[in-house]
Amino acid sequence: MKLPFDPKGLADKALGALPEFKLPALGSEVEIPVYLIHNSPDPEDYFFLFDFETFVDRSKSGMFVRPKLRLWAGRDDFDRTIFARHFRQTFAEEFDRMRAELGQKKSGRGWLTWDFGIDIAGQLVSNLTAYLVILIATGAGKAIASMVGLPDWMKSKSDEAKLEDKVDDLKARVDDALERIDVTLHRDLYLHAYKGQQGGATAGMDYDAWPLPAHVTAHLQDKTSGSWW
Repeated sequence: MKLPFDPKGLADKALGALPEFKLPALGSEVEIPVYLIHNSPDPEDYFFLFDFETFVDRSKSGMFVRPKLRLWAGRDDFDRTIFARHFRQTFAEEFDRMRAELGQKKSGRGWLTWDFGIDIAGQLVSNLTAYLVILIATGAGKAIASMVGLPDWMKSKSDEAKLEDKVDDLKARVDDALERIDVTLHRDLYLHAYKGQQGGATAGMDYDAWPLPAHVTAHLQDKTSGSWW
């Protein structure tokens, strides 16, 4: 695919700005509930609802919160590899849409404004913050969260370095983390997933979970991923 910009030139500019850059110190942990909603009895037919509300509220206060993903679903027999790619792409789209709608150019809003300190346009760069949030939120970014510095793939300045290759490497790390994420079954989502048919395995069901939030039940039939309405 031909890119609308020179990837090597973009990579040189981006990587040249990174060596002295430090990741932000992370504050209190904030759970980001994610609801995996099945549209039909097909285990691969589903969409996501992301609950960014608390995350956004704290970020508006200028906090670089430590995110933690909590995945709720009605069944967990879906293909994990397909799920990981679908989740990563959808989360990045929703995360960046959220930041754009909330005015990410304003100061003091934590992850809502964080952009590596690099003023570069392009979808490749815009998704990086979302990918790092996923790594930290799945527990796969402990080295990042512990402030040991930037990952080696961001420090490398080889002659062959291209930003797109670096992002592909990060995508692979994110997908690997997402393939291993814990799935908690919610009774309401379970009943919705099987729609009156004989249900599947209930191992991993949280029988003490609160009923689904109103904004989730209101969108069980939408078949469209989103973060808020």
